[in-house]
Amino acid sequence: TLFNYSRRMQGQCDSPLSADGISQAEDTASFLRNTHFDHIFCSSSGRAWDTAKIIARYHDCAPVMMKELKEFDFGTLDGELFSEYDHLIQPHRMADDWTDVGGDNCETFKVRAEQAFAKIIPQCSDGDHVLLVSHGSYFTHLMKTMFTDCDQQEYINRRKRLGKPFIPNCSMAQFDYEDGIYRLMQEPQTYEECRKAEKKKVTLYFVRHGETVFNVQKRMQGYCDSPLTENGIRQAEERRETFRNINFSAAYVSDLERVRNTAEILLEPHGIQPVYDSRLREVYYGDIEGDRYEPDWDRIMPMYVNTDYSTVNGETKKDVHRRLQRLINDVTDEAADGDIVLLVSSGNLYLCLAELLSGRSVQDQYNEAGRQNPTPNLGFAVIIYENGEFLIKKRMIDK
Repeated sequence: TLFNYSRRMQGQCDSPLSADGISQAEDTASFLRNTHFDHIFCSSSGRAWDTAKIIARYHDCAPVMMKELKEFDFGTLDGELFSEYDHLIQPHRMADDWTDVGGDNCETFKVRAEQAFAKIIPQCSDGDHVLLVSHGSYFTHLMKTMFTDCDQQEYINRRKRLGKPFIPNCSMAQFDYEDGIYRLMQEPQTYEECRKAEKKKVTLYFVRHGETVFNVQKRMQGYCDSPLTENGIRQAEERRETFRNINFSAAYVSDLERVRNTAEILLEPHGIQPVYDSRLREVYYGDIEGDRYEPDWDRIMPMYVNTDYSTVNGETKKDVHRRLQRLINDVTDEAADGDIVLLVSSGNLYLCLAELLSGRSVQDQYNEAGRQNPTPNLGFAVIIYENGEFLIKKRMIDK
C-alpha cells in the first residue's frame, strides 16, 4: 500500500494499494484461481477489500466485509512515520500493548478475533474452504492468541534471522478449524514460494508469426500490423505439420491479425479455441511504428538491444517485462501438470521473454545468432516450467 511504501504505521487507518500491491494481488489471484472457496471474508479496510475483489474474480462468491477482521489497532500512533516516531513505536511493539494510546493489546484483539470466527464458522459446513483476506499483524496475533501448538515468537525470530518480513504482502497461510481448535497448517508464503513448492511441469511452445508485408519491406512492426505474405502462409503451413502430433492443451495468441492468422493455420489439426491476449502483442515502437529501419539502424539499434523506445513514445523493458510476467504467471497457473501450451506472438517479444526468464540480454541473444535475425518467422522455442522455475530448452536459433 501507499503507507507500506512510505513506511507509516498502518493499522485501522487505511491507504490505497500501490501499483506493486495490485500486481501482488493479481499474482496471488492467479495462483489461487483453481482453488475452490466456499466463502470469502475480508477486512472492511479498503486495502483488504480491494485485494479480496481481485482474488474473487476467479471464484463464484463475492467477498463479505467484516470489521472484526480489521488490522490490529495501534491507536494514536496509527499513520505515523517510523522514521519520526520509532522511539514511541518500539516500546509499544516490544510490550505488544498499545492500550495507553487507545489501541489493542492481546486480550482486546483476541476478543475481536473470537467475534469474527463466531460469525464465520456458523456460516460454514463441514469440509468448507474459506478465504480470509486481512492484515499482517492480525495474522501474527492469531498465531499468538488462537492457534494451538504455534510458537509465534520462534516464528518471528526465525524470520528476523532470514532477513524476511514476518508476513509478506499477499502471502498465503493455511489453518484448520475443527471442534473449537485452530491449528496452523502452512506458514505464510508468497506466491513465488508457493509456486516453487507446487509439483507441476508445463511445456510452453513459443512461435513467431509468419512473414508479413512489413517484414519484407523492413518496416518497424510492433502494434501496427500488416498481412501475411504468401510465403508467410506457406511457412505457417509447414510449421503446422511439425506440430501436428503435439497434444496442445491450450493456445494463447496475440490479438494482432498477423498472429491470429498464423495461429489459425497452426491450430487446424488440434481443435483448440485460442485465447487472444493483448499482453502477447509485439513491443510497441511508438512514433517509429511503420518506419523503414535500415536507413536509421544506427539510431534504432540501441533502442532494440535495450528495449527502450521511450524517446519515441514507445515501450520500455520494464513495460514489456511487467505484462509478460503477468501473462506467463496466468498461463502456467491455469495449466495442469503435464500440459503442453502453445504461445503465438512476435520476434522481439520472444527476446524480451527470454531475457525475463533466463537473464540473457537481448544484446547477448543477438550476438549468439551471429548478429543475424535471432527470431526467424515461424521459428519456435521450447520453455519448460517446473516447480516455479523456467528453463529455455530450445531457443529459436537452435537447429
